[in-house]
Amino acid sequence: MNQDDKHSTAQPRQHAANDGNVTTGVAGLDDILGGGFVEGGLYLIEGMAGAGKTILSSQIGFHRVAQGDMVLYITLIAESHTKLLSHLRGLSFYNADAISDRMLFVSGYHELMRDGLSGFLALIAATIKTSRPRFMVIDGFRSAREFSSTELELSQFIHELSAFVSAARCTTLILAPLSGNEPHPEHTLVDGLIELNRYNTGMRRAREIEVHKLRARDHLLGKHFFKITENGLVTFPRIEASPANDDGAPDFKNKLSFGFPDFDQMLGGGIVRGSTTTLVGPSGIGKTLLSLKFLQAGVERGERCVYFGLYESPERLLAKALSVGIDLAPAVQDGRLAIRWHPAVELAIDELAVELMTAVRNTNASRLVVDGIDGFFQSANRTERFGLFLNALTHRLRDAGVTTLLTEEMPLYGDSVQPTTLRASAMTENIVLMRYVEANSSLYRMVSIVKQREGPHDSAIRRLTIDSRGLHISEGFIGSTGILSGHPSIAAPALSVSDPGARA
Repeated sequence: MNQDDKHSTAQPRQHAANDGNVTTGVAGLDDILGGGFVEGGLYLIEGMAGAGKTILSSQIGFHRVAQGDMVLYITLIAESHTKLLSHLRGLSFYNADAISDRMLFVSGYHELMRDGLSGFLALIAATIKTSRPRFMVIDGFRSAREFSSTELELSQFIHELSAFVSAARCTTLILAPLSGNEPHPEHTLVDGLIELNRYNTGMRRAREIEVHKLRARDHLLGKHFFKITENGLVTFPRIEASPANDDGAPDFKNKLSFGFPDFDQMLGGGIVRGSTTTLVGPSGIGKTLLSLKFLQAGVERGERCVYFGLYESPERLLAKALSVGIDLAPAVQDGRLAIRWHPAVELAIDELAVELMTAVRNTNASRLVVDGIDGFFQSANRTERFGLFLNALTHRLRDAGVTTLLTEEMPLYGDSVQPTTLRASAMTENIVLMRYVEANSSLYRMVSIVKQREGPHDSAIRRLTIDSRGLHISEGFIGSTGILSGHPSIAAPALSVSDPGARA
């Protein structure tokens, strides 16, 4: 899949026409930057060693070459350009022809050592005058910091450099090590300050990018996840930080059925198109099978549907469905049903959201099942943002016009301990509760519509059975109380006046 097609979960941001806009070509980054850099601007990119500063600046540089710009890459480190390019050669954006044609590499290390900042600035001025680049990278700015005798000298250098690149309309990136909370003169003088960092949680480590300052751009605030792939950097703007459109009023008369008459009757005919429903229940209760019935009803009507799962492979999923009479293989083969599966490895919540929204957009799906919303929570490096993330995700899905089912795991046995995760059901219009009931040394499945915000429903607790012929719902489930609390018990029979027990 093309990275540019999957970089953002939000609708493309609308930017005013501006001939001075300099795009980066980095998936997702232009959305974070509010469209890109300003032509002739001076930007500081800070990050610890190995954070990706050189890859990011080179990736942008090769993109600018592809846009017709001359690019100047100046290094202030002793490492040779040959070694630098050898590290980039394995990345897809690398273009050997561009290096000899539109990308010029220059070392300023010796000028800085010999003549200090003034000599280095003179080298920049002379090179820009002869090569006329429209984009420039200064790699190894730590050396310039070390060679400045005072902060005033460094500030003067930054000021003169900023004025020079602005006049030459040469957008410039300065790469420097992470300064932490320590202020530096260049922070106030540059047009933008971008930080690349890493975040640890347990044994996991994630890369994050944050724009601390960006003049003349409505950029996205906060930290955003990114990763380094064979295509270079891929950034994932936080879905809750991106602007969203209004959902609009739901069409209560337009309902989608499960193709399961007894269950549809419980729902008052089905669920409202564009709504989100949570199926809550313990493992093995039938959440996935009920979701597959919903998808089967859609593909039989010629709709496009998506199944997005985290726990069962497509082969096992189709076999499981077929065992109860749900044959989805033909729909998968002809494209009516798309199955997206991510095995249980280290995933990033923002990357999952992008994959999900891309699948919905590319298939033009009207029905979606997200089987295992708990997997999203487990993939969140910063679990405190999960509530906002889920709220934004369900909003995006409604905005896309897709009718969504989410499955959410609950304890197999009743547990009085409050859940530590934010329930997906709090974000959805409809809640279907599925539980086991123990009676006469046997387990029975039950199902009930706990909430349906957009229409009347049957509130009875009914028995659900699953066999080779499919799913079945009984007329009613009578005999137990306390089922919803997770501690069911058999109700005591009413006592008549003549009953000796009544006198007691």
